[in-house]
Amino acid sequence: ARVRKAVVSTQRKIEAYVDGGIRRGRDIFKALALGATAIGIGRPSLWSLASYGQAGVEKMTDLFKGEFIKVMRNMGSRNISEIVPEMCIHKSVSMLPHENLQDSIYEPLQPAFRPKL
Repeated sequence: ARVRKAVVSTQRKIEAYVDGGIRRGRDIFKALALGATAIGIGRPSLWSLASYGQAGVEKMTDLFKGEFIKVMRNMGSRNISEIVPEMCIHKSVSMLPHENLQDSIYEPLQPAFRPKL
């Protein structure tokens, strides 16, 4: 939703790039629906390359493409230009997950001493 607000507020005078959190074809669809110009796919590419080399990256690309096309068909989009913000529920996208692990396991850092002033 932050992407959408930024793009709408600038009246499409800037390009918005989403780089991070893309794990499935539906994530690509959501980013485009919210106004992204391009999407970066970092970790899946690295995992595929490290595990299976070029063939892994090609397979990953095919999987993303297949999932993205399936989502487009399910949403009634024949091409990318037909993807509109109304196809995405903004409220659920705007909520960011909270990491609870650090709250329950780690103690906050405290200064070793406090000088008296």
